[in-house]
Amino acid sequence: MICKNERIMKKIILFTDCLGAGGAQRQLVGLAIMLKEKNYNVTVATYHNIDFYKKQLDDAGVRNLVIPNGSNKKKRIWAVRTFLKKEKPDWVIAYLETPSLLACIAKVTGGKFRLIVSERNTTQTVGMNERVRFFLYRWADAIVPNSYAQENYLTSHYPWMQKKLKTITNFVDLDFFSFIERKKREVPEIVIAASIWKSKNTLGFIEAVKILVERNCRFHVSWYGKSETNIDYYNDCLQKIKDYGIQDYIELKDKTKQIKNVYHSADVFCLPSFYEGTPNVICEAISTGLPVACSDVCDNHIYVMTGQNGVLFDPNNPNDMANKISHLLNLYDVDFQEYQRNSRNIAVGKLSKESFVDAYIKIIES
Repeated sequence: MICKNERIMKKIILFTDCLGAGGAQRQLVGLAIMLKEKNYNVTVATYHNIDFYKKQLDDAGVRNLVIPNGSNKKKRIWAVRTFLKKEKPDWVIAYLETPSLLACIAKVTGGKFRLIVSERNTTQTVGMNERVRFFLYRWADAIVPNSYAQENYLTSHYPWMQKKLKTITNFVDLDFFSFIERKKREVPEIVIAASIWKSKNTLGFIEAVKILVERNCRFHVSWYGKSETNIDYYNDCLQKIKDYGIQDYIELKDKTKQIKNVYHSADVFCLPSFYEGTPNVICEAISTGLPVACSDVCDNHIYVMTGQNGVLFDPNNPNDMANKISHLLNLYDVDFQEYQRNSRNIAVGKLSKESFVDAYIKIIES
């Protein structure tokens, strides 16, 4: 058994692209804080200076820094390799595809650390980037998907990975994302928190909103996810909303740091994406007791169960989307309250911080 003093000496670098507002970054920041609380020597390293989550790390006393020259694409491989060689960590935990690839290269070229790479999405196609990354995973000590769908994909396509694979699903701070019992409003508020982007299916969802409006359904949608990097797609979505004359029914808003307040002000949560890993936003939404309407893809069915706490729909079919959302909007009050309680119970059973960090520690101490 590892005692506390031994853990103090074990140095871990958690490595990702930036501290931006993404779900992967949120999980990595949470993991860093939890590992520090377990008395590990923790550093968070990024190569882009975007600091959405930096304050959380600073408040928790977690060392975090931007790798010198890491933002330069031409120098990035060498910068990461040099940084890791200088830091001499016992373990590196890499989140997202490019950081995982960079960490593998650093290890192949002489890195003495042990390495966990993390898969945060479900692979849809295998191109050159995927082939290179998955080949380099031979030098990783553990491969951690956050969804069983990705574990199954990797096992079936790359059988040699099986011994290294360990799915660790996302965690939620169940105290912070607290449960509140709501009374459904006369005009229910539907909330979406996801990038306004093709993979999240914003245009398809707008088609479903148009159908719901034509059926005289009463509702309002707030989609939090505007990003300057996807501005052309965002403008296409705005234009379609204007063309359909449904501006009173759906608003496209900036990303927010006050996401808990957004959940607490909603009646229903929705996520119409074409694919996911384990979506943080669904996990957080059910923790607060929200009924959920989401795509029947990947691991979503583990957290959203038809007839218990939400509905699943075909993201390629706006009519099906509209039908399923309409079902939630028309729930009787007693059923609506039961869906809320069921959402919270599912979250408590599947998404605790303790099981999340313990799963990583088991790998680290193996």
